[in-house]
Amino acid sequence: MKKIIILLCILFSTIGFAFATDLTIESEKQNFSEQAHKIFLEGGVKVKFGDIHLFSPRAEVDIDSETKKAKTVNFLDNAYSYQVKGKKKQEVKAQIIEMSLLNKTITAKGNAQSTITENQKPTIIVTADIQEYNDKTNSVKATGGVIVYYKDTQAFGETGIVDVTKNNDIKRIQLIGNASVKQKDNKITAHRINYDAVREEATATGNVFTDINNDEKSKIKVWSNFQMYNKKSNIMVASGHTIIKYKEYTATGPKASVFPDKKTNKLNEVVFVGRSKIEQEGRTIEADRIQLTMEPKNFSAEGNVRTYIPNVQSAEE
Repeated sequence: MKKIIILLCILFSTIGFAFATDLTIESEKQNFSEQAHKIFLEGGVKVKFGDIHLFSPRAEVDIDSETKKAKTVNFLDNAYSYQVKGKKKQEVKAQIIEMSLLNKTITAKGNAQSTITENQKPTIIVTADIQEYNDKTNSVKATGGVIVYYKDTQAFGETGIVDVTKNNDIKRIQLIGNASVKQKDNKITAHRINYDAVREEATATGNVFTDINNDEKSKIKVWSNFQMYNKKSNIMVASGHTIIKYKEYTATGPKASVFPDKKTNKLNEVVFVGRSKIEQEGRTIEADRIQLTMEPKNFSAEGNVRTYIPNVQSAEE
């Protein structure tokens, strides 16, 4: 069957509506219901709105009862959308895709997946129950079981926000609510995790826990209220009731920085500032500054140092 190509400005002018000329719809069947204020489209539906292309087996166009203009187009039964900007392509797949013609937003519902590719290779993949793409703000907001794949990183959260440039370069990734990020053998969990792709810097707030797995024998575990990690410098900063565990060492304090080894670039040195303490095999040492190294395993304390050794027996006993 030959497809019906609808230029909505022509269609709507025949029924008393007015609309822009840059919206084109192709389908095999179409019906208009004045009572329902809808246009029903079936069979290989294709829509072009500016640089946005959408496809689905069927669709419904909602008409505003007062202005008599099209408000939204709902693409049903597993829909697909794409937008090309330079070498990058953004794709959206979902059971339902709702396109707002007024504010140029796309909302994908039901197993929604959005992908940005460059030279046919995916740079980021976002899956969630619902996703909303706003062409004005160049951002994607995902809610419900959010999973983000970005380079060598896998991230999770209840809500996710991805900000991109006009050329679809990643600027910022935010994860809110039971957020976690896995990268190789390292993992971080927090209430909120933000990643600045330009600075290559991640910040986490709210019950933050990081498991740094340099290798199976040298795991470093960090708990705090706030943590920041810069990938370029490979330095971590933790603050707010900071606890760091390494083998039999447990160190606590208000703030700590974790530095890499100059040769291996593995995180190997911890420096606590502020009144801190370190525990090892029953001994507790308090100081204003504590420095701990993993390989070789050693620590030093300075500034009002106080050592506590329990259960010391006298010579008479």
